[in-house]
Amino acid sequence: MLRSILVPTMGFSGDPAAMETAALIARHFDGHLECVHVRPDPQQILIQAAGYDMGLGMGTQMVIGDLIDVLQKEDAKRAEQSRKVFEAFCAREKLPVAPTPPGGQKGVTAGWQELTGREIDILVDVARVHDVAVVGHATPAGGLARETSGTMLVKSGRPLLLSPSRAPKQLGRRIAIAWKNTPEAARAVGAAMPFIDKAERVTVVSVAEREEETITSAEALAKSLRWHGIDVDISYMAHPAGSIHDTIMRAAEDAKADLLVMGGYGHGRLSEYIFGGFTRHVLAGVGLPVFLVH
Repeated sequence: MLRSILVPTMGFSGDPAAMETAALIARHFDGHLECVHVRPDPQQILIQAAGYDMGLGMGTQMVIGDLIDVLQKEDAKRAEQSRKVFEAFCAREKLPVAPTPPGGQKGVTAGWQELTGREIDILVDVARVHDVAVVGHATPAGGLARETSGTMLVKSGRPLLLSPSRAPKQLGRRIAIAWKNTPEAARAVGAAMPFIDKAERVTVVSVAEREEETITSAEALAKSLRWHGIDVDISYMAHPAGSIHDTIMRAAEDAKADLLVMGGYGHGRLSEYIFGGFTRHVLAGVGLPVFLVH
């Protein structure tokens, strides 16, 4: 079951779609949306202001105190906007606000938290105690940075669901699994089983690397899922001359999938996370929800 759903809110345009996508998950499982907005603490604002001041140079008339005031006002505005979006969403969807879990919950509930500290540290910690985190689509105008999403994926130990810029009308009815014979892909399938068990149809999408091994592994996964009574087919594709990302996304589109399940590939290097090409493309945003597990 995926009943405890984290939604980081940023005060940007991607927040409503992330909440709507999270609500689709919650309706599958009588779940709870925990919407969290993180505000920087005063020390972080001071460091950020000092960085801006150094970049502006000695000729500027703006001093650090002025910068801190500007940054605090901008942050307060984003927090207020996040809260208003949350309240409007709950009113529109008729979701009761539940600060604590009720016993024997039926139906979808929502909660709001405003926390202070270093954003990535807080989001990783909070994600660890939720079943899944739903992250909104990042745009040039703002949103959760790809690096932040990637760090949550690697460090939280929990699934990440990336919401598209527009929330889908349905979620999990037709699922595409980007299958590769790796631990990451296996963990993703295992974590997504609450969705997969409820799906009307599942397509295992496999792109050839070593042909015989790829076909055998994809067929073995399909057979295993059929033991769950799931309607499964396989979309086996020769290794493309172009982008694997485009190939898999076309296969998901051909399958009319409304959810893509895949492993998130990457490794740590001096606390920075370097991802494979497909994962980088997905973190940058795609046209359908993506369920990722590292």
